Amino acid sequence: MAYHETKEGPVTQVRLRHSIELPAYRKVEYHRQHPAEGPSMVLLSGGSGARALSETLIQYTHRSVHVLPTFDDGGSSRELRQKLGMPPPGDLRNRLMALSDMSMRGNPAVSRLFRTRLPAEGTAEALRQELDSFLDERHPQMKRIEPRYRRIILKHLERFVGQMPGDFDLRGGNLGNFVIAGAFLAVGDLESVIFEFSALAAVRGEVYPVCCGGDYHLLGELDDGSTWVGQARLTGQPHAPIRRLAIVEQGEEGWVEVHPALNPHVERALRSTSLVAYTMGSFYTSLVSNLIVGDLGRVIRETRRPKVFVANLLRDEETPGMTVSGMLTELHRYLCASDPSPGGMADYVHYVLVGTHGPSDAGGYVPVDLEAIAEMGVEPIVLPVEAQPMGQGMHEPGVVASVLLSLC
Repeated sequence: MAYHETKEGPVTQVRLRHSIELPAYRKVEYHRQHPAEGPSMVLLSGGSGARALSETLIQYTHRSVHVLPTFDDGGSSRELRQKLGMPPPGDLRNRLMALSDMSMRGNPAVSRLFRTRLPAEGTAEALRQELDSFLDERHPQMKRIEPRYRRIILKHLERFVGQMPGDFDLRGGNLGNFVIAGAFLAVGDLESVIFEFSALAAVRGEVYPVCCGGDYHLLGELDDGSTWVGQARLTGQPHAPIRRLAIVEQGEEGWVEVHPALNPHVERALRSTSLVAYTMGSFYTSLVSNLIVGDLGRVIRETRRPKVFVANLLRDEETPGMTVSGMLTELHRYLCASDPSPGGMADYVHYVLVGTHGPSDAGGYVPVDLEAIAEMGVEPIVLPVEAQPMGQGMHEPGVVASVLLSLC
């Protein structure tokens, strides 16, 4: 499983139909020269974990499809859900901006605005004044935006401000989320909003929520017998290991487990893709939360294309004590749960991309237990995937992208 260096970069031996070396750098270079004709691939995982990978992929393909959960209940997403009744836009906005073509005139200024946040502290009056200042096209950030984009953005922002409830908590609020909220208030359809902003920001790929409609939340049953509700809570606070993850909505007598239907756009993308990738991010709330929707497991099982899991390098609050093989076991468990005819591991995962740190958990790393992985019938791809020199726990996006492109 050892890798070795070539003049193009590190490679490792992998068994497909025959033994080959990955990444296939000549293939990757070809895609770099022809990104508009690049391969299709479906990436499953939300949050910011795969942001750098998404920004890198658009240099090689404009046909990546990003499937994201819509269960966020923290920050301004929480306020938008509670006060306006809309799905949380944060992860979707983040991924749209990651896929935006920054070489297009005006896009960098739009991206900066969409990442701007109001102060985390301050009186309601001061925060409202700060927000209102963005309604003036002479605002320094607005002035930098192309007039054709600025008019659209201001129209949506004005609509949001005009319909924003008086008790809306603006602390730390994201301007991009507010603009998207204004567009949602106009059409009442998140997918139409995504389509509009994809065109506005020259997005080189597609972004879809894994399911549509409903005021859905995540529920975690923990090993200590307690039950926690809320993505923000499960991600941000120490807790016992998660025994089971479920999707719930508020009923008359409390939280009720539900099974939302899979977004039809996601199913179509999986039927036509060249690769399925379970990418890095918060393991349960960003990745597994996708896998328990509708018939996603069934559709992935029926997709006869390479399927690869990009394992996290470091443990987090969601994965204490877990190894890479343990993560694979959990992926299989939840994929089977969303498949009426559950299959074996090989029906859902063919490869796992791991770092070179080995079986130790020193420094908070997820142990790479190669023997256990191989016994599951999953092929390990062992490469130096960690960003250097200051990127402990962060994947080097060029290496990950090269592997994914090589498997297409």
